[in-house]
Amino acid sequence: MKVMIMNNGMDKTIEYHELIMVNDNIVDYLNYELPQGYHFSGFTYPDNLKDWVNIHLSTGEFTSVEESENFFKLFYGKILDKIGDYCIFIENENNEKVATATLNLDDAYGYQVVIDWVAITPKFQGKHLAKPLISRILNIAHNMGYNKILLHTQTHSYVAVNMYLGLGFKPYNTEDKCGWSIVQTIINNPLLNNFDVLPNNQLYHSESVNIVKQLNKLYRRYNYEIWFKDGRKDVYVNDGNNYYEYTYSDGGKILNLVNKNNYRAHY
Repeated sequence: MKVMIMNNGMDKTIEYHELIMVNDNIVDYLNYELPQGYHFSGFTYPDNLKDWVNIHLSTGEFTSVEESENFFKLFYGKILDKIGDYCIFIENENNEKVATATLNLDDAYGYQVVIDWVAITPKFQGKHLAKPLISRILNIAHNMGYNKILLHTQTHSYVAVNMYLGLGFKPYNTEDKCGWSIVQTIINNPLLNNFDVLPNNQLYHSESVNIVKQLNKLYRRYNYEIWFKDGRKDVYVNDGNNYYEYTYSDGGKILNLVNKNNYRAHY
């Protein structure tokens, strides 16, 4: 299991569960306008790759330029000549790209289109950009002839889940009652009333909580990833200037610096 922890619109000390949401009637959610001073723009490859990378680095989705560039090319390598049709940005009045989302034509769970890689630069979160961003993606899908859509999210992103519920999305993988109950315990949304409310001690991942406490002593601002998969106990940190690798022990209470390398923390 891969867990990433940060404070940019997420709480990654929460137990991780993948959540799948669907909207079967997107035509009712196509008309959310951007606030004054913002506008949409498209993606041109390779010119806008650094903009996509910087937005996702700012949210902690990746911890180095190399990691994010490699992932982009792996994920979209087969459609780079068409990426401008599917990937959009929001720009502010200074033409700075501050948010992005992508429509992916991928047959998943019977849904032929999927919303991927939604991200808003932290300092522009809370500026009422999220609903217009998703609405724009829904418009693109609708203009292609699709009326239903799927997206992947996670318990860490409960703020986004609450927003998606307000845009007509509903839980799909309802068999994961624990994951949806974690979200409902935090957001208390009537649309999730069929999921139980959990006690506080069932919401958080104890090792992640301990690691956060240690990193808070070392860094003022940072993004990082924690890897638990296959017995690994690795932590990767980006403080905006450097990239660090740690291992941890004693349930996350002890961090050991393994390497400080020259991966680029930003462009």
